[in-house]
Amino acid sequence: MVTDTLAPDRGADEPIVIAVIEDDPHIREAMVRILEGAGYQCLSAEDGETGLRLIRDDRPDLVFLDVQIPRMDGLTVLRHVREGTHSPVVVITTAYGTENTAIEALRLRADDYLRKPMLSSDILRTVEKYRPVISAMRAPTMFPDFVVSRECDVEMASEIRRVPEVAAYLVQEAEMGRNYHKYHSCTLGLVELLNNAVEHGNLGISAAEKHRALEAGNDSLTKLYRDRLANPVIRRRRVRIHMTSTREYSEWIIRDEGTGFPWRDVLARLNTADLLGLSGRGIFLARLQFDVLEYQDPGNCVRVRKNK
Repeated sequence: MVTDTLAPDRGADEPIVIAVIEDDPHIREAMVRILEGAGYQCLSAEDGETGLRLIRDDRPDLVFLDVQIPRMDGLTVLRHVREGTHSPVVVITTAYGTENTAIEALRLRADDYLRKPMLSSDILRTVEKYRPVISAMRAPTMFPDFVVSRECDVEMASEIRRVPEVAAYLVQEAEMGRNYHKYHSCTLGLVELLNNAVEHGNLGISAAEKHRALEAGNDSLTKLYRDRLANPVIRRRRVRIHMTSTREYSEWIIRDEGTGFPWRDVLARLNTADLLGLSGRGIFLARLQFDVLEYQDPGNCVRVRKNK
């Protein structure tokens, strides 16, 4: 077991600190410029050993980690990080042709991945996705000794920007305690499932439509959201979540108002390299975070559970 050198925890209002571990100096410097230009505090390393030491000593909130780096590859760095006491968000960066390595990284509890070459919008959108998650993870809570269980019902409009905030709230209400790994994994898993409920469920956006919008850039995905929400029937749709938390487990049931999807086919594909595409990606990432993930027909309701 690796023991980290504990630096003081950051408060919820302090700036987000991001580490870029990348051996290509042009890519590394470009990523740092993009992130610092957006107001983030950045650290960087050109190899795995230096990067791991940086993570342990400086405790960044989010790490962009290249898989193929010298002096300790990215997967080994990730293993050491997940054995330690500090659990940052880890986003793997991969080149074309390293899909199997990326899948292995996700199984080792990387939180997300980006394919090279990366656009500045890809990098900033990824950080923005996890900003509320990071803020919530800085102050996790736990049940007082007199609380046996807790239930909560949440209803959210089909606004993708609210997803990280709602996910963080649901995990706080479940009071997963100061086990950072479990707190962290539940929040990230709920982000993926709530994104699916809004995008593919209530807004009815297919994986192909989302892919085309992302390829087009220039806020095309945001415009696609707006176009769907202009329909009053779609705009009235809600995502409803029921949370139950006890001293033994926390459970969330997420239901959208879409028509569902062939979830059995998607689950059957999750052990193939196809999962690195958009279709099924969120489900794969979420399944890695929970002890139980079960869909109900027709596919617009999912139940997940995390043991404490």
